[in-house]
Amino acid sequence: MENKRPKNLIASLVSSLNEQANDDQVSSGLTHAEIFDEVLIMILAGYETTSTALSWFIFFASKNPQVQQKMKEELRKHHLLMTDDLKYVPELTSENLTSLTYCECVTKEVLRLAPVAGFTARIATCDTIVDAVKIHRGQTVFIALNNINTDARYWHHADPRQFVPERFLGEDENHHSLAMIPFGGGHRACIGQELAWLELKTIIVRMMQRANELVSDMLTIMFPSHH
Repeated sequence: MENKRPKNLIASLVSSLNEQANDDQVSSGLTHAEIFDEVLIMILAGYETTSTALSWFIFFASKNPQVQQKMKEELRKHHLLMTDDLKYVPELTSENLTSLTYCECVTKEVLRLAPVAGFTARIATCDTIVDAVKIHRGQTVFIALNNINTDARYWHHADPRQFVPERFLGEDENHHSLAMIPFGGGHRACIGQELAWLELKTIIVRMMQRANELVSDMLTIMFPSHH
C-alpha cells in the first residue's frame, strides 16, 4: 500500500505530510504549513479557470432552455430545489451531488465544448512518425483540445459541435479516454482538477437551485423577487 501512487490531490498531500519535515536532518516531505500553502495556491490558481467555465455554462444554458428544464426536473426529483421565499434551502453534500447525473453531464459538456485551456503540450522523448509527420526527439508537440473534443471520429451520439449533454448518457458515455482531456492527461495533468471539477459542478447546481431562468437575449440570470 505504501508504494501506491496517490490517485488525487488530497491523497498526494496527505501522503507527503512529514511531521519531522521541520527537522534540519529531514529533507523529504511537507510540513502542515507547507501543505496549507499548497492548498491555498490550488484554490487561487483555479479561480479564473473555474469562473471562465461557469461563464460558458451560463452561455450554453441560456441558449438551451430545455437543458435548464431537465436540470430543474432532476433537482426537483431529489428534493434539492429552493423555494422562492428561501424558507427551504437544501444542503448540498457529496452524496446528493453524485446523484445528479444529468447535472454532471451538463458540466462535462461545458468542459468539452469550452475547455479552459486551448491546448496542451508535450515534448517528444524519441523520434517518431505520426500520420506521415516526422517528429524528432526534443520537439514540442501542441495538442489542440477543441479539435479533439469535437472530432466526429470519437463523438457519435450527436453533432460534436452542438451542446448536447445527453451524449454522456448514450453512445458517448464510454468515449475514448483521450477524446476529452480538459485538464490534460498523464502524470502532467492538472493537479487541481478534482477541486476544479467539484467547484464547477457545485456552483452550477447552486445556480440552478436558485435561478428561475437563464435568458439568452440579455445573458442575465433571472432570480426570484423574494429576499
